Amino acid sequence: MAGITLLVIGAILEFAVTGSISGIDLHVVGTVFIITGVALLLLLPILRGGPRPRRWPARSRQDAIDEADAGQGRQRVPDDHEG
Repeated sequence: MAGITLLVIGAILEFAVTGSISGIDLHVVGTVFIITGVALLLLLPILRGGPRPRRWPARSRQDAIDEADAGQGRQRVPDDHEG
């Protein structure tokens, strides 16, 4: 998003602005913004494409309970406070 923004602002400064500010060349500033915007657009996908941390698949509590009931074949042992 920042790359596109810099590109647009740079293009406006480079091609559309006809005024001037004393001591600042707006066309040079526009060119710098365009180059920076292009660099950001090219570099960000490369930087984001690096190795990502592995994510474990999410399981619900009910899935774990069902798996334990089906796979283990254990009988339920009553607690001490149950009659």
